[in-house]
Amino acid sequence: MQFRNDIQGLRAVAFFLVFIFHLNKEWLPGGFLGVDLFFVISGYLVSSIIIHQIEQNKFNFIQFFTKRIKRIVPAYLFMLFLVAGASVYFYMYLDIGTIRGTLLRSLFFISNHVFAGGADYFGATMSENPLLHTWSLAIEMQFYIILPVILYVFRKRLVLVFSVLIVILSIYSTVQIYGFNHQNEMYFSLLARIPEFLVGALMAVVFKKGIDFTRKQNTGIALGCTLVFLGCAYFMTEHSPFPGFLALIPAFAAGTLLTVKNNFISDLLAKKWLVHFGELSYSLYLFHWPIMAIIRYRFEEYSFDFKTILLISMATYAISWVSYTFVESKFRKQKDSVFFKIVVPASLAFLVLYAFLPTMAEQNKIPSNFASPGMGAKSHNHNVVEKLGDLSKNDAIILIGDSHALSLKPFLDEIGRKNHFSFYTLTRNIYPALKGIKKSEIPAEKLGQIESTDSLVATTEKLIETNKIIIINSLGFERLPSLSLALDDLAAQLQPHQKLILISTFPTVDKNPLKLNNGIVKENSHQFLKIENNKNHLLLMQVAKKYQNVFVYDLAKSKIFAKAPYINDSVAYFDALHINQFGAQKLSQDLNQDFMKFFNAIKSK
Repeated sequence: MQFRNDIQGLRAVAFFLVFIFHLNKEWLPGGFLGVDLFFVISGYLVSSIIIHQIEQNKFNFIQFFTKRIKRIVPAYLFMLFLVAGASVYFYMYLDIGTIRGTLLRSLFFISNHVFAGGADYFGATMSENPLLHTWSLAIEMQFYIILPVILYVFRKRLVLVFSVLIVILSIYSTVQIYGFNHQNEMYFSLLARIPEFLVGALMAVVFKKGIDFTRKQNTGIALGCTLVFLGCAYFMTEHSPFPGFLALIPAFAAGTLLTVKNNFISDLLAKKWLVHFGELSYSLYLFHWPIMAIIRYRFEEYSFDFKTILLISMATYAISWVSYTFVESKFRKQKDSVFFKIVVPASLAFLVLYAFLPTMAEQNKIPSNFASPGMGAKSHNHNVVEKLGDLSKNDAIILIGDSHALSLKPFLDEIGRKNHFSFYTLTRNIYPALKGIKKSEIPAEKLGQIESTDSLVATTEKLIETNKIIIINSLGFERLPSLSLALDDLAAQLQPHQKLILISTFPTVDKNPLKLNNGIVKENSHQFLKIENNKNHLLLMQVAKKYQNVFVYDLAKSKIFAKAPYINDSVAYFDALHINQFGAQKLSQDLNQDFMKFFNAIKSK
């Protein structure tokens, strides 16, 4: 097949779309379509090559897979080595397990399955994973196993087979998105993405000799396709029901653009500077994301300033040029025997690195009392009720709530042991497990976590019914209208002998101090913004004024929060939103007498 500079230029465009989107998705909301453009180009080119070889009786499955491996694996493996090494320094020890698991799955090109079951692709947590972008390469490699079989077995009925598969699989993904709310799963799904590859393959078969009218007409068609694709890249967003049938619009626009000959758009795409970036596009794609993810993780910078963008751009280009020049290009030209003699041992060396990664990361290990709430994990997000405090006592006291209540367990446990009372506890992430919260109000990215812990609501209701003092702590009752109503209903349904203590929670900060300092001691000059959660406090006070057996205790008055997130230059938070066990114990030491005076007054009423 004749080499086409315009396709190289189109690869560059695909990368720039993704790059801009990853820098700031508000600049180009549908920039993620750059990946889809890569899929269409791959489907078009690889199908054209295989079909030509089949027609010439020169196609060989082993040779095809060998060429694909030589094209993709060396630079990919180089990227994995660099990410593994960088993670030892930049990522906290408690996150190495996640990175390590993703590294292994990325090596075997199955990382898309991991991400399909995780958080939202567009969310902050995923944006800190340096290997998130490997999902597309995993899908591409998986598709390359399927494509030659289809082309070889159905070579006389390709148009029909491609058309049927495009329609059926598009129906499947659309039903999954609309009917079952499985958009995240479909985003990473091979089956949902096959139609995009097949659109390119279909265009290669139907328009084998290209679309060629007059230059003016060709330019009109190419310009129309360009405008349609760029329009999709601007108007489609993370909230669009994508992929599904919606993905076929930009896919067919891209596929048509690939087949139109002799036009002005192709001439533009064939410009030397675009071709240069097109040649580097694979390496650029490999390295741009880990650089962004590491910066986001370490400094919690999700909106990059100009200096950071310049740094990212220069680092991405430099590493990508090295990768393309000394890895990608070199290995692609190696003899098969030499290639595998180098790549197989390198892959084994990577597995050794993978095995020793936790040991290498030990230098960054943070003591658990600084890196976590410290206790109560069994009764958090699990339908298990724990007893804490003075275990020799059997007091009818419970602590419920969200992850802020989890952070408060060491605080109440220490006060309970000192003052001889016990309490039972059951907590859940994000929202307290209270009856009456409407799922329709919960953001889609958080809904999965709530659905997985629905059973906690029934257990929490039983705890409320059978105990005399109910202590509840949550970061924000004002976040959902139904959550504030659920709290009001709880207060209204209290029995005369029951008391409800609403904890006005501790302040939060704007960034994770452990990440910024890469440890537990203040090493960073960042001026933290302390957030007092005043709206939450006001709502709690309103409920307390309304019901005589409801009381509010304010944790924020403690002097330990004067220089949050530090206490004497030691980190008292394990992330931006939660105090760690060290902070909770310091809080109990500071507020022990004050809290017990408040608590005993309530018990005596």
